[in-house]
Amino acid sequence: MTRQASSRPRMVDRDGQFGAAHNSPGHMSSARSVRLGFGGVLRSEWIKLFTLRSTWWILAATIVVNLAICALLGASLAYSEHIIRHPQPGMPVPTVNGQPMTVDPGSFGLLSSLVGQACSMLGQLVFVVLSILIITNEYSSGMIRSTFTIAPRRDLVLAAKMIVIAVTCLLVFGASVAAGWGIDYLILRGGIGVDLTLASPTSFRVLGGFLVEMILVAWLCFGLGAVIRSSAGGIGAAVGIVLVLPTIMAFIVVGISGGAGEVTGWRKVLVDVNAFLPTNAGSLVRQAERLPGDIMGPWEGLGVLGAWAVLALVVAFVVTHNRDV
Repeated sequence: MTRQASSRPRMVDRDGQFGAAHNSPGHMSSARSVRLGFGGVLRSEWIKLFTLRSTWWILAATIVVNLAICALLGASLAYSEHIIRHPQPGMPVPTVNGQPMTVDPGSFGLLSSLVGQACSMLGQLVFVVLSILIITNEYSSGMIRSTFTIAPRRDLVLAAKMIVIAVTCLLVFGASVAAGWGIDYLILRGGIGVDLTLASPTSFRVLGGFLVEMILVAWLCFGLGAVIRSSAGGIGAAVGIVLVLPTIMAFIVVGISGGAGEVTGWRKVLVDVNAFLPTNAGSLVRQAERLPGDIMGPWEGLGVLGAWAVLALVVAFVVTHNRDV
């Protein structure tokens, strides 16, 4: 007897080629029709993220908390300036090195820099987690197989996810910075301690660089998630690299450089290593002025963060292309 061919369809391999069960012209044309180009993949990734109600709640809460932090920062600076400039009877006068503290114009810093620092406190952590979950959730649920079946070009899928992350970063942090700056301006406009200049090259560099910094941090974490493919593992690695390691290194650097004299030898190596950590280097773009101890400027620091992000993404693209799902 002649064995009948199985009617069960075969799976799609990594290159998007269909098995023998789909070799008929009708099946082949149907298969080709469901393959998405880059525009379709991009729309698909956008829909995946923003059809979840939790995404809207998380992003809205991030903006609200960012604005609350900006408002608290502005109120505390305004109160500090009022206490220094108008000391109340019976209250101790703030002093520095035994001398009464004074407030000079702009001595508290540039408002654009302060707003960037405030918005990065919680917002950075939110996007560290979100950038990882946008890829690891598909692996844990098995949806990634359907994604790569419809869009066999895995590099296009990763690129689409990167664009979605970048646009989301721009929307959330752009809204936070714009509204936060306006709120603090209203709070601080009666004082002199904070430089309220917005239309200056420094302010443009600080605010624009901050947005780029947040995108690069998100891409770095996305690359880690694509390589590790585990939500818990990816978040743990990203939080360790982005938040925990810089904090530990900061304590070490303060401990070894707290004494008098120039730091040399292995201590100098540790100080330099700390400066080249991703978030430490990237945060330099938020500074209004270069500090004496900085070994690189704001754009160099942003370039170092970009190099870390590129490294993570290159590894992610290679691993995703070569490893089975």
